[in-house]
Amino acid sequence: PAVTASASPSAVTSASPSGSQPASPVASVQATDTLAHVNAKLEDQLPDTIQNVPLTRFSLILSAFIASPPAGGDKALYAAWLVKFGKTPADVDMAISFVASDQLDFNARAIAVPGVSAASLSSTFEQVAKSAGWTVKSYPNLMLTGKTVLEMIDPTAAAGPTGGAGYVYARDGVLYEIITNDQALLQDALIRMP
Repeated sequence: PAVTASASPSAVTSASPSGSQPASPVASVQATDTLAHVNAKLEDQLPDTIQNVPLTRFSLILSAFIASPPAGGDKALYAAWLVKFGKTPADVDMAISFVASDQLDFNARAIAVPGVSAASLSSTFEQVAKSAGWTVKSYPNLMLTGKTVLEMIDPTAAAGPTGGAGYVYARDGVLYEIITNDQALLQDALIRMP
């Protein structure tokens, strides 16, 4: 998924989960920008480095992420997914970890939906993505990490130069997303994340 990183709480990272080549990050984070930190514990579940490259972490209410530019991608999936649990994007927090330069094509996210099982989070997200026309494949024990991961391809981003791939799994009431077109970064993130 395409990543647009801005350090303000209302204009933030946008990436849509999808398959083999996600879109590369475009970062405009400057020293004067302030990132929101509404859920530091959720941020701590994401890596702060990937292959020795420092990552920037922040968190916000999911509705703020959805409202940030650009529109589309995975943002179109969240409301339909959460309604299945009686929640809205204003009810849940999202943490994002991203490379604040074009050094690497990587970002990771965590969306906390307390009280919902990992199996329900993943299967419902898969159903919503498939209903929206996304291609979804399940990979048990992906890269021998012990995690069953859904590879999700956004059909609108897949036609672009970098594809539209993301990787999704859930643990303990949190849906995790990894967006990268680099298999080594994907494996490193899967090993280091919960």
